[in-house]
Amino acid sequence: MRRIRESRGSIMKIEGPASVQVLEGAINVLGTLVKPKEKVVIPKYKSLSIEFVEDSTVELRLGSEAKVEKLPETMIPSEWRVAVEGMLSQGLKPFTCIVLGDVDSGKTTFCTYFVNYAVSKGLRVGVIDKDPGQTEISVPTTIGLGVVDKPIYSLEQVSAVTARFIGSTSPAGVVQRVVTATKQLYDEALRLGCDLIIINTSGWVNGRGARELKYGVISMIHPNYVVLIQRSNEVEHLVKPFEKSNIGIIRVQPSPAIKPKSRDDRRVRRESTYRNYFAKAKVRKLNLSSVKFMFTLFTTGARLSGEALAKYGQDLSLHLIYGEESRDSLLLVSSEPIPDKAAIESKARELYEKEDLLLTWKGEERGLIVGLLAPDLSYLGLGLIREIDYVRRSVEILTPVEDPIGVVQAGLIKLDEDFREVAKYEKPPL
Repeated sequence: MRRIRESRGSIMKIEGPASVQVLEGAINVLGTLVKPKEKVVIPKYKSLSIEFVEDSTVELRLGSEAKVEKLPETMIPSEWRVAVEGMLSQGLKPFTCIVLGDVDSGKTTFCTYFVNYAVSKGLRVGVIDKDPGQTEISVPTTIGLGVVDKPIYSLEQVSAVTARFIGSTSPAGVVQRVVTATKQLYDEALRLGCDLIIINTSGWVNGRGARELKYGVISMIHPNYVVLIQRSNEVEHLVKPFEKSNIGIIRVQPSPAIKPKSRDDRRVRRESTYRNYFAKAKVRKLNLSSVKFMFTLFTTGARLSGEALAKYGQDLSLHLIYGEESRDSLLLVSSEPIPDKAAIESKARELYEKEDLLLTWKGEERGLIVGLLAPDLSYLGLGLIREIDYVRRSVEILTPVEDPIGVVQAGLIKLDEDFREVAKYEKPPL
């Protein structure tokens, strides 16, 4: 614990884990005024700049990896204020802004600053955080909507009013899911009466997939403005198709306060979020006669008879315990792991000429993250598959969700017993 006194106008950058409590005076954090007895918590892998707006005394609690640095000038670029003032001066309601930028460009910091400025003007702000890997508002593998009507210093303070399951920690490979989910959350924000809707995007900006995603979201939402946070021109290609449209395009520089995060930092943060989310989870056993799967072959085809299963097993030299077939697909489940799975799948494709073919085995499903929907298809939360009983037609899922479940959406991420990410699939293993 460390108590310091600073004069008005001083600026300090703090890298977490740390906390700052104001004892006397006042500080400003991303447009939020923090007064005596109020505390700002800075998580590990995050940094914040604080500005002393009065002669003030604060108490610092610093973790082992925390850093404190005095700065010569504000870490919020003046062009950020010019940008948000210019956008809100239009007086439009509802008003929508999409924020684009590379990894570690400060998109979330800009969105937080924008939220606080808008809230100070009496606006009700909806924030859609559509980065399923580093979401601040929801849980990894989802994108969430939060509604803000009071100042904040981090989007982590914003609770999701609803979310959508994407199934992956990256939008790559699930572009259509992200576009659809973003539109659904946008419509919900309008229904909730938000004056301003800010859409914070992922740092996936290169490649055809990234273009398809950003083009799709911008076209679907048709925002009033798109803000590009870039050091040079690293995201210009994402707005080229819209330069002659009526969508305003604003370009700003990143804040120098941004602390770059490594891939390991991001993974560790996700795993911490998983542990917190599943801390009070219980195992629920669901009957497959009343619950169906989505994004899988499982439960979407006709169950194979014992005779058909035996024939497929003989063809492929496998001991099969379950299978489903439809006009375009074939799912076969082995009793044991399949060491040469790729080779056998290739052989099966040649033999059976199915558009989609999957070999899996009992137990491979354990730890697969899933999204849970109510019978009316509204989002309930996440779960982890513990076991599928193919014979008795039931599934056990670890989840904090207690509401009735109608649909289980299969994801692409598998967690172990300690909620560490141990596998990422190109398509669900079911």
